[in-house]
Amino acid sequence: MPIYSFRAECQADLDQLVRKLRSSAIHCFMSGAQDKQFPDCEVELETDAPLETIRNSMRAVEDGHVMVQTLRACPLAENSLERDYGV
Repeated sequence: MPIYSFRAECQADLDQLVRKLRSSAIHCFMSGAQDKQFPDCEVELETDAPLETIRNSMRAVEDGHVMVQTLRACPLAENSLERDYGV
């Protein structure tokens, strides 16, 4: 199963994404941790859904721009989590 990773600004954004994915019948497994100093969450996601499908679900989340801009098709350990403002 493909692995993606990204950063969310806060747990609430991540919770909204999970609801969007479930309502779209996208099956996935997520793991990660919240930053100890900031509300950011670093997430690894395993799913058969294509990258653009995941990104579109993130776009449907209010304030989901950080997730969209940091989403990469790689494990969390390989993702710089730098924002790509061109996405």
